[in-house]
Amino acid sequence: MTQHPFPMTEPDVTVTPRPDAPLSEVLRVDAGGGFVPLEIGAETKWAFYDWPESVLTNVCDSKVRGIVEYDGFDCLEVLDHYIYPEGEESINRLLLVKSGELLRHMLVESRESEVHGKIEVIDASPDPLRLQLGYSWAGHEVIGCGPKRRGEGQVHYYAVDGCFEVSVPAGSMLCLRETLCVLDTSGAGLVLAELYVAENGRSVYWRRFNGPAYHNYQQLDATPRRDHAGVTWRLGYECIPDISLAV
Repeated sequence: MTQHPFPMTEPDVTVTPRPDAPLSEVLRVDAGGGFVPLEIGAETKWAFYDWPESVLTNVCDSKVRGIVEYDGFDCLEVLDHYIYPEGEESINRLLLVKSGELLRHMLVESRESEVHGKIEVIDASPDPLRLQLGYSWAGHEVIGCGPKRRGEGQVHYYAVDGCFEVSVPAGSMLCLRETLCVLDTSGAGLVLAELYVAENGRSVYWRRFNGPAYHNYQQLDATPRRDHAGVTWRLGYECIPDISLAV
């Protein structure tokens, strides 16, 4: 794997509920689980750590290249360069529309090599960038490539459901937590994700839990769990950006 700042085993991250803290609103300034700030020229590296071993599985280098026009919108063009320990690489190209305090995903191009790739159009509800404690909403995300579509019938539920102190190698900070819960057409749980956003608007920690409807749920039997929406979710992996590491 090319040079990067991340250790091969996940560094210690501690999340402590802080219901006593005065933090109730945060204006997010980045792409959330993508971590890169929403401004031309911004760049962020971030890492995936898979459970149960908590080992580094890949690093992503995200850059905002500029503005491109797509479907009548001026979009931020984001390149995600994924690098794996075995030396394999892949590149995703994302088009995002930032309009006021909303962020909308428009298109993703996945490319594994010069000859293998696909372009998928995204029909998704916009994400609010201003997170307010106690606020919740529902949305959708349908991704299509020609006649093939995924995500139809699934409902995405979001909630800003708490203030937490998140301790990472760079230090401790107060954060709001945004929880995303995805249910399929039968109501079975697919994915639950937690995003922790600090007072300065930067996302500093993200983790994903898989539900019983997900293909590797049984393989995660020994990982940490969270009960939510009547479903037991099992931790699959966590992500941290370079800003969360010790300077």
